[in-house]
Amino acid sequence: MLTDLLERMGFSLPQQEWQKPVIGVSACLTGQKVRYDGDHKYNAILMHQLAPLLRFREICPEVAIGLSVPRPPIQVVQDNQGFRVRGVDTPEDDYTDALEQVASGLQDPLSGFVLKARSPSCGHLSTPVFNPTGQQIGMASGAFARKLHDLFPRIPLANDSDLEKEAFLKSFVLHVYCYHQWHHHTHQGQWLNHMQEKTEQLEEPLYSGMQQYLEKLGRAMH
Repeated sequence: MLTDLLERMGFSLPQQEWQKPVIGVSACLTGQKVRYDGDHKYNAILMHQLAPLLRFREICPEVAIGLSVPRPPIQVVQDNQGFRVRGVDTPEDDYTDALEQVASGLQDPLSGFVLKARSPSCGHLSTPVFNPTGQQIGMASGAFARKLHDLFPRIPLANDSDLEKEAFLKSFVLHVYCYHQWHHHTHQGQWLNHMQEKTEQLEEPLYSGMQQYLEKLGRAMH
C-alpha cells in the first residue's frame, strides 16, 4: 500500500487536508466535464488512491484560455515555428502562447502534476504531433505541459495512463512527498543525506528512481 511505503520511508501521513502536498491535476480526470467533446475522463486511481494522500488543484488549460465546452478539436503541429497548438479544422487559430501563459500564471507552489495523456495542452511526452498536411510525425508534450516542465523542472509529472503501472504510481507518490519536504526544509542538504540513507531499503525499480530524483534535487542546490 502507498501509506505503508510512505511510512517506511519516514514520511508522516497527513491527518488534516492542509497537511497534504498539493499537486496539479487536469480537471477532466476528477470528473469535470471540460473536454473538447463535453465529457470527462474520471480516473479512479487518482481519486481513490491518491486523493487520501494529496490535495488537488484542478485546472483545464483549454477552458482557462476561454475555449468552450464542447469545442472544436485542437492538435500539436510542428512547422518552421516549432511545436504549435492549432485548430484541426482552423489551423489559422494558434493557442500555443495562451496555453503557455496558463502554466506561467500558476502561483501557489505545486509538488507534482497529473496530466491527461495525449492531450494537445496537457499530455506529457505522449501527445501526437502532426505536420502541416495532417500526417502524424511523432510524439511530444502539449503546450501547457511543456511550459510547466520548463518552469518547474524538478516537480514530478505523470500522465493519467502512467498511474496504471504500480511501480510508477509508487515512485510518483514518493517523489511528490520528497519534493514537498525538500522544498520546505530549512536544511536541504541534511535532509537529502537522510533520505538517501532511507532509500537504501528500497528494491528496484524504486531504488534507482529515488536515487536519480534525489540527485536532481541535489543539483538544484548548486
